[in-house]
Amino acid sequence: MENIFIFGHQNPDTDSIVSALILEKMEKEMGQNNVKAYRLGKINKETEYVLKHFDIAAPELLEEVKEWQKVMMVDHNEFNQSADGIEKARIKMVVDHHRLANFQTSEPLFYRAEPVGCTGTILYKMYKENGIEIEPTMAGLMASAIISDSLLFKSPTCTPEDEKACRELAEIAGLD
Repeated sequence: MENIFIFGHQNPDTDSIVSALILEKMEKEMGQNNVKAYRLGKINKETEYVLKHFDIAAPELLEEVKEWQKVMMVDHNEFNQSADGIEKARIKMVVDHHRLANFQTSEPLFYRAEPVGCTGTILYKMYKENGIEIEPTMAGLMASAIISDSLLFKSPTCTPEDEKACRELAEIAGLD
């Protein structure tokens, strides 16, 4: 079975890295075992701290995608923010909270974009909708992404949905 690559944008922040890992876990929980999270750039200090705290290895660096490679994109949808070769890839899924910009695919896909402050919030909702139990480590990763992207709930893009999701995730993870 052909592998499916999951990745965020080229200048990865905590939401971008964590969302790739979370989507990989969710897809595997739903029986899609041929998925793997990657990163498109260097991990920043904040993300490094989060991964170390939860004892999670950083995703492998992906330089480019090959023609017809199956991919799932998180935390972005713009090709200029994505992997080299994305224009020729087979995009199977996008989960994002940003504006839609110049996006076109050659075949149908699952596309979910919501006006919330973090992709982690959308993935949390997807876990719940699919009846997948969220392990404490995954909950901690999602909460960290929401805290980061919402600037501790002070960002103008932060919504009540982000705050509610983060509080519920923090409880699952045993965080203050």
